Amino acid sequence: MRVFTAKDKLPVKNEDETCCFLAGSIDFKESTSWRDLVVSGSSKNTIFFDPTREDHDVLGNQEMVCHIQWELEALELADMIILNFLPDAKSPISLVELGLYRKSNKLIVRCPKEFFQYRYVSTICDKYNTPIYHNFEEVFKYV
Repeated sequence: MRVFTAKDKLPVKNEDETCCFLAGSIDFKESTSWRDLVVSGSSKNTIFFDPTREDHDVLGNQEMVCHIQWELEALELADMIILNFLPDAKSPISLVELGLYRKSNKLIVRCPKEFFQYRYVSTICDKYNTPIYHNFEEVFKYV
């Protein structure tokens, strides 16, 4: 297993590797991120793309453009996209990613019922036959 962050150049994918983009809410207050839990719980030969940047809010215009382009390229390269909505987050970018990839058959959505737009997320997932789960135990079977 390998993890690439937004500061890394994206890899050339080998045929025996699965690429997984870790999309979704970020909580910098937590000591262990949900992304770390997914990566450490992986039992497969998986490449993970983690877009998390602690300096996200202070990136200059060109740096932000490069970051967004990295995310878009990594999303395209990914075989699966784990999209996680945290209960107390607003997650506007994650909602955009849900809209962009709803028909891709790549999405695995984790959305607790407490998320403020749960009905919206759930309805989209139902319409496009996208798996939606309420806890991580169900998501771990994919990685």
